[in-house]
Amino acid sequence: MAAACAEFNRWRTVLNNHSISLYLRKQAESGTSRPQNKDTKSLICLQSSDLFIWCASEGCILHCNLKSFPGEETETDLESESTRRKLGTIGAASSFVPTSSFQKLFPGDVLSLEVESIGINKTGSHLLLYGARGIRVLELPRRWGKNAVFEGGKETVRCKTVRIGDRMLTRSSSLRILQVSWHPGSKTNSHLAVLTSDNRFCVYSIIDSDQPVSSVLINEGDRSLNPTPSKNFVGAALGEVAVAFDFSMPIMLQPRQRILSGSSGISVSGSVSPIEVWPVYCVRGNGAIMLVYSHLSNIKPVNLPVQGPLVMYPPADDNYGVDACSILCLPTPVPVLVISTCEGRLHHCVQLPSSDNDLSQHNESASSVNLEKTMLSSTGLYEAIPEPTLYVIETAVLELCLSVPQIDDQPGTEDEFMCPVLLRKDGNSCDRYHCSHAAGVHSVALPWLTSVLQYFLEDKEDSALPEENECIVEHVLCTKPLYSCPTSPILGLDVVTDPLLGASLVVLSSDLEFTVLPLGLQYQVMSPSENATTASGTVSESFVSRQRNSAVREPFSRQLEQILQRKSSIPILKSGGHAELSQQDMYQFLSRVTSVLREEYIHKQDHARQELHTRVAMLQQRKDHQLQDIKALLDSRHLLRDNATAISEKLEKCKDDHESLLKRLENSLRKVQSRVPVLSEAERQEMKELNAIKSNMDLYKQNIDQVRVKQEYQERQIKRAGGHDSPALHQKQISQIKNILQDENSDIEELKKDVNRLSLDLS
Repeated sequence: MAAACAEFNRWRTVLNNHSISLYLRKQAESGTSRPQNKDTKSLICLQSSDLFIWCASEGCILHCNLKSFPGEETETDLESESTRRKLGTIGAASSFVPTSSFQKLFPGDVLSLEVESIGINKTGSHLLLYGARGIRVLELPRRWGKNAVFEGGKETVRCKTVRIGDRMLTRSSSLRILQVSWHPGSKTNSHLAVLTSDNRFCVYSIIDSDQPVSSVLINEGDRSLNPTPSKNFVGAALGEVAVAFDFSMPIMLQPRQRILSGSSGISVSGSVSPIEVWPVYCVRGNGAIMLVYSHLSNIKPVNLPVQGPLVMYPPADDNYGVDACSILCLPTPVPVLVISTCEGRLHHCVQLPSSDNDLSQHNESASSVNLEKTMLSSTGLYEAIPEPTLYVIETAVLELCLSVPQIDDQPGTEDEFMCPVLLRKDGNSCDRYHCSHAAGVHSVALPWLTSVLQYFLEDKEDSALPEENECIVEHVLCTKPLYSCPTSPILGLDVVTDPLLGASLVVLSSDLEFTVLPLGLQYQVMSPSENATTASGTVSESFVSRQRNSAVREPFSRQLEQILQRKSSIPILKSGGHAELSQQDMYQFLSRVTSVLREEYIHKQDHARQELHTRVAMLQQRKDHQLQDIKALLDSRHLLRDNATAISEKLEKCKDDHESLLKRLENSLRKVQSRVPVLSEAERQEMKELNAIKSNMDLYKQNIDQVRVKQEYQERQIKRAGGHDSPALHQKQISQIKNILQDENSDIEELKKDVNRLSLDLS
C-alpha cells in the first residue's frame, strides 16, 4: 500500500514536465494567447483525479487524469509524439488508438468572452465557464476505456455548449457577471447561481437557459424592480452592490399554522408541505452582509424577503472594512463566515441567533418596507425566519508582499498594494481554507473551530465561550515579493481530494507553471468521519472526550508542537520571469529570511531545547526517586520473605500441636464416656441387638442338633443298608445338603464373632 501511494504521489514532481504543462507554455511562448490582465482567476478545477485547465489561446479545456501519469516527459518527447501522431493519421480510421496523455475539449460554438473561472458539478457531467460578459456550460461526453477518458481517449472532443442568460446580458451593455457557481440544492446538478452587477441574485437551469428560475434583488428597502444604470453605477461606487456570495447549510422551512374561521380554534396547515431552503450570504463592497434564501422546490415560487445588513458584533467604525471582495461559508452546523478585503484582512465570523430586542431595534427603520414585502409575497404560508447576527471571532491580516527591513539611508515605502483576495474551501477538512490573490497564495487553518462549535451546540446556560486559539496563516506562495516587482496573479487554485493522490494544493501561476504542495503538515485537521459528523449537526462524542482528556493532561509532544508552531513562514518565491531585483532588494530578502529564521526557527528551537532540558532534569529527578522507591521495595520484599518463612514454620508447628491435642481430647472423651454409670441410648440399642442375636443363636443351635440327629440316623440307616447297591440319597442331593450345612456353619461362625466383639466392648 505504501509503495502504491508513493507511486501515485510521484505526480507532484511530474506535473510541470507533463505534456499538458509543456503544451500550455508553448502556446504562451508562441504569442497566440490573449493578453493577460492583472486579476486573479480560477482557470483550473479538480474532481477526484481529473484536472481541467482552460487554454485561452485555443479556446478549449485541457483534461488529464493525474493517476495515469506515465512519468516525466520532455519537449523532445512531446515533439516526437506529435510527429508520430501526424504519421499515424493515415489508415487510422478503422480503429482509434490514443496517443496523447491529455485531451482537448472544445465548446460547440466559438467563445468570444474572456473566461475568468471554471467549475465542474458534483456528478462531473457539466463544466461551467464564465467571464464578465457571458456564461457557458459544457456538457461533458461519455467516458470509457482505460482511466475512463472521454470518448475512449480521442485527442479532440467536441462538447455540446449551453448559453446561460444571454438575453439578460444583451439588454444592458454595462451589465457584468460577478460570480457564478453550481447550486448545491439542485437534485439534477443542473442549476446555476448567478450574481450580476445590477445587484441581482438569479438561479438558472440548463434546461431553460434564457429565463431564470428565480431572481432576487439584493437591496434593502429598494422598491424599484428595474434599477437604472446610473443608479447601479452610484451603488457600486458607494459599495452598496453585492460582490460575492456563498451557500450555507440548508434549513427546512415549516408551513405556518393557520386558524380556520368558525372552527373553534382548530389550527391547520392546509396542503402546504415543508420546503428546503438554502441560505445565501452576499457581501457588499462596503462590508455589509445580506442574507438571501434560495429554494428549488417544484411548488409555486416563494418570495422570501432579503435580510440584512446583518448586525455584526462587536461593532466597528468601518464595519470591518469598506473594500470587501469575497466571502466563504464553511460547511459547519453553525455557519462560520470568512470575509476578505482587498487590504488582505480576513474576518472570521460566527452566526448567532438574534434576540427580540436586536430585531426590533434593527427593523424599526425598515418596518414599513418589510411589511409591504411580506404582504406582496407568499411567505405568509411559512414560518418567518428570524434575522441572525454575526459575531466576529478574530481578524487576520495577510502579508501580501514580503515585509523586508529598510536600510537606514533609504526612505521607507508605504504599503499601498491592494488586490482582491479570493477564498476557496478545502474539500479535505472544514477547518481550513485557501486564499489566492495577485501576490500569491495563503493557507489558513482555524484550530478554534471545534471548541467554538461545541460551545454553540451545547445547551448549557452557564458555560462560557472557550478561549480560542489564533488562526494559523501560512504564506504558501509569493509571486510579488516586493512592491516594486510586477504583479503576477494566480491563474488557478484547487485542492486534490483523492486519497490515493494525497491531500495536495495545486496552484497555477501567471507563467503557466504548476506548484503542488502537500497539505496538513503544519497543523492537525479533522478526520473525514469527524467532518461528516460535524456537518450533519452534531459533534462526535469521541472527539469531545478526546478534547476533554487533552485539556486535563496535555502530552509533552503537543507542548513542543505549540512552542515550535510558526506564526510566519517563508513562502516559495515565484515571481514572473520579467521581474528584476537589484542587489539592494536581494540584501533585503536575505535580511528578511535571516530574521524569520532567527525568530521562527532558532529562537523557538532554543526555547524547545530549554523545555527539553527542563523536562529531562525533571524526569531524571523522578527517575532517581523511583529508583530509591524500588530499592526500598526490594528490601521490604526480602524482609517480608524472611518473615513469611518464620511464620510458615510456626504454622506447621501449630498444626502438629493441634493434631496431638485432638487425639488427646478424643481419648479423654472416650475414657470419660466409658466411666459413665448409666447406659446411653446407643448402648441400649446395642444391648437389644445382642439379646436378639443370642436368642437367634439358641434357635440355630437347636436346629443344628436336630440336623446332627438326623445325620446320625441316616448314617445308621446307611450302614444297615450297606449291602444294597443303590444309595438312599443321590450325589446331587448330598452336595446340596453339604452346601446348606456349610452356609449355616459360616453364619454360626459370624454370629460367634459378633458376640465375642460385643462382649469385649461391654467389658
